[in-house]
Amino acid sequence: MDKIKEIFFSCIDFVVEKKRYFGAGVVCVLMVVLLALGTDNSAADSNPLSGAYQSYSEEDTDSEITSLLKSYYTACADNDLDTLVTVAYPVSDAEKSYITFLSDYIDSYDVISVYSKRGVDSDSYLVSAEVEIHFAGLETAAPGLDFFYVVKNEETGALVINNVYSAFNQQNNEYDMDPTISSLIAEFEQQDDLLALQADVQAKYNERQLADANFNTFTAETLPQAIQKWASDYKAALEEAQKKAEEEAAAAAEAEKKAAEDAAAAEAAEKAAAEKEANAYQVRVTEKVNVRASASTDAESLGKVDAGTELKAYSEEGEWTLVVFNDSEGYIKTEYLERVDAATEETTEETTEETTEESTEASTDTALYAAGEKVLLYTTVNIRESMSETASKVALAYAGEYVEVIMQYEEGWTKVSYNGKEGYIKTEFLGPQ
Repeated sequence: MDKIKEIFFSCIDFVVEKKRYFGAGVVCVLMVVLLALGTDNSAADSNPLSGAYQSYSEEDTDSEITSLLKSYYTACADNDLDTLVTVAYPVSDAEKSYITFLSDYIDSYDVISVYSKRGVDSDSYLVSAEVEIHFAGLETAAPGLDFFYVVKNEETGALVINNVYSAFNQQNNEYDMDPTISSLIAEFEQQDDLLALQADVQAKYNERQLADANFNTFTAETLPQAIQKWASDYKAALEEAQKKAEEEAAAAAEAEKKAAEDAAAAEAAEKAAAEKEANAYQVRVTEKVNVRASASTDAESLGKVDAGTELKAYSEEGEWTLVVFNDSEGYIKTEYLERVDAATEETTEETTEETTEESTEASTDTALYAAGEKVLLYTTVNIRESMSETASKVALAYAGEYVEVIMQYEEGWTKVSYNGKEGYIKTEFLGPQ
């Protein structure tokens, strides 16, 4: 915001105190206009500053430069910003706001005389315009002297005002200026013919100020105070807009952060749910029992389940087992449940041992697997926490899947890695890759 304050305080100083290119009383004249094109053309002379030393040429009332300035002043008085930006460029937002503000006080401009000198090349001009400003409600017009840097539009060939070198921008530095052109303008300001014009406009202003008390009050008090208020209001509007933009940016960043957190949470929940389903197993109810909303006998009963009913179970939590009941989850005391898949596996293992004793013995003797080797499963089987058929299940691996061998033991078990989990599986259920 320091830059904003600097611009606006300098705007106030420029309009109210600085009187460059104006009579002392022409504090209200708006200096702008433009279409910055071709400012880097080479000079016609070896010394680009030579244009500042040339004598003034007075433009005809119907010359292209005079017509350009008349269009400019008419657009300013009418607050016609669309037309303005076709004859002058660039016009900043602050300058547009100031033009709009002034248009409420100005009825019209009369272009009295236009004088020009060559700029840094033959397609550019240093222009002084003597004008009469007609304020709303005042009989006396204010004399003023405006400066313009006029150049030729390379695309259309038409003359336009390069507003980069307007007094408004020279005071507030909103746009970067070419140092050669700036030096030319600085030298031009010191020339006797320009100083004589300024003195003449100053004298006219002083005479009208003394002759018309209403004019004097308006230009010395009313208008400067209005300009101060415009600058203060515009500065406040900019600060509010910046504050709102910062708040919106912060809100957007927070929303993005929350979206990322929600996505991460959803991914974690999905992963947990998938892992939960992968570790699910079947249980059978041994006697009619309540299904509770939480792992407590004091919890709400979700209903009763009859003995012999088979349910999907997820995990044991102390004395309770989390099960699926009526498409929702609930808890049953573990003592009233038996694992269906465990019983099936034990039966399968016993049957295999009785019917394929010779094959098993051969497998035990010969099926030695190196650590890191991936081995095919013969059948669907539990992977357990320890080398025991009653140990807790780590995961359920299916026939046709592969496990990675960590270590084999003489007890007939092999420690394996499966889907990121480690556990033990009977060696007889492993087969060669």
